[in-house]
Amino acid sequence: MSTRPFQSFLHSPELVRLAKQAAEQRQLEKLWRSALPAGFAGLSEAVGIEGECLTVSTRSAAVASKLRQMEARLVLQLNDKGLKINAIRCRIQVERHTHEKIKPPKNLNISPKALATIQAAAEQLPPSPLREALDALVAKRIRNPASKD
Repeated sequence: MSTRPFQSFLHSPELVRLAKQAAEQRQLEKLWRSALPAGFAGLSEAVGIEGECLTVSTRSAAVASKLRQMEARLVLQLNDKGLKINAIRCRIQVERHTHEKIKPPKNLNISPKALATIQAAAEQLPPSPLREALDALVAKRIRNPASKD
């Protein structure tokens, strides 16, 4: 099997551009975190720079308000570290409640016909990790038909 198509994908202009953007974003976030007081590190994230304005995402209006109070000092610190900005804009990004993130469980039951088909397919495979996994799945479902993997 040739790795040539994969290698050409790794060196594609789009992937190179995305890798560069990701590296710039990581560097921006690193600079932002280094300028913040210790208690604020996990409460905000650097989003990007538009012109000479750094956009920051915060978790609450209270954090945004405190960052606005520290804006002059933060701008000076970031300028000293090589980031040429003259303002910081806070954007409040409220997190969703945990009950909104939970998805209902999927119905993972396997019908007897499907289980028999899986078992037949596993028996035709040579000894391999795939065959072992299919055998284990079938054995588990036969022991406990309502189990979820």
